[in-house]
Amino acid sequence: MKWLFIISAIIAGSSVFAQDSAESKTGKWEINGYIKNMQSLYFDKNFNNSVSGNLLHNRINIKWKPSEKITTVAEVRSRLFWGEEVKLTPEFASQLRNENEIVNLQQTWINKTSLVLLSNVERLYIDYQERNWNLRIGRQRINWGETITWNPNDIFNTYNFLDFDYEERPGVDGGKFKYLLNNFSNIELACATNGNKDGSVAAIKYALNKWGYDMQIITGWYHNQPTIGAGWAGNIKEAGFKGEVQYFIPARDSLPHLNVTLESDYMFKKGWYVNFGLLYTNQGFYKPVDNWEDIHLQFSPKNLMPTKWNIMLTTSKQFTPLFTGSMSTVYAPGTNLLIIFPTFQYNIATNLDITLVWQSFFSRYQNRFQAGNHSVFLRMKWSF
Repeated sequence: MKWLFIISAIIAGSSVFAQDSAESKTGKWEINGYIKNMQSLYFDKNFNNSVSGNLLHNRINIKWKPSEKITTVAEVRSRLFWGEEVKLTPEFASQLRNENEIVNLQQTWINKTSLVLLSNVERLYIDYQERNWNLRIGRQRINWGETITWNPNDIFNTYNFLDFDYEERPGVDGGKFKYLLNNFSNIELACATNGNKDGSVAAIKYALNKWGYDMQIITGWYHNQPTIGAGWAGNIKEAGFKGEVQYFIPARDSLPHLNVTLESDYMFKKGWYVNFGLLYTNQGFYKPVDNWEDIHLQFSPKNLMPTKWNIMLTTSKQFTPLFTGSMSTVYAPGTNLLIIFPTFQYNIATNLDITLVWQSFFSRYQNRFQAGNHSVFLRMKWSF
């Protein structure tokens, strides 16, 4: 792990003063990445007892094409955390591990009371491409989702839609084979494992285009349960219309899980973009909670939200070529969970952006609708 991280850092450092891609006798290289600095403040419901957090985040992406058919990719993510957030969170470093990875390629360089520095190889795969088929083996992202906010069909590597600082999203250790049947349909077979008992995922997806819609059917095995699902993406007149459904058939002592999401989006003439999403999960709860600890926002393919019914509305607009704003609201009826998170982004210079994000959580518990906590994040990102 150490030698891979060090070599990647050296190559990326030299690339800052070179071109993004270069041809050599050994093939074509592409190197890019970013450095981000983010300051965080967490408040209780009354905006008291604030806790600060600091994060310096670096990602290095390396792609090498020794031939037209073969592509190799290595992407290393390094993060330096310090401040009160680290000090007040027990076993902070251990919580940063991706549980979908069977091979531990994470290196913790520093693990102090208020300071944690670690790196992880996030992508490490080889891709072979023929005219009508493709094979990819290694650490990768297997993305079968059609919708934006919630992805029931993404049974390999679910992501946290609240984690705005993780654009690449998590991956898995596994393999994927794709075969093109014709210009309108294909078949994908994929498998992955985290090394634990009943920790394997294997599935097949059939994708086609019919009646102007991209459609897919998925069946396979998730951990200890067989699963089947479907998804689609198309338009109703000028509005986008997407959806996904995934059912986990009960096996052994497990319960049946059903996740269904519908989504529509529309771009207005004056530049306003609106996205509406609905999620139903049969194992979610539909009643007020007595304690905030009952609301766990730890997502998995079977648990996309802790609440049964969930509605999300997002609106955004590019006010100027340099300034963009958006507002997202999630509401769960029954539980009366409400999440509000506005985002503002400004382009300071070429490849340099500053982003302000606010997140507030409200819910009805102990017979009152009240705030749970609030967070604010200020991030600066330089891409190279």
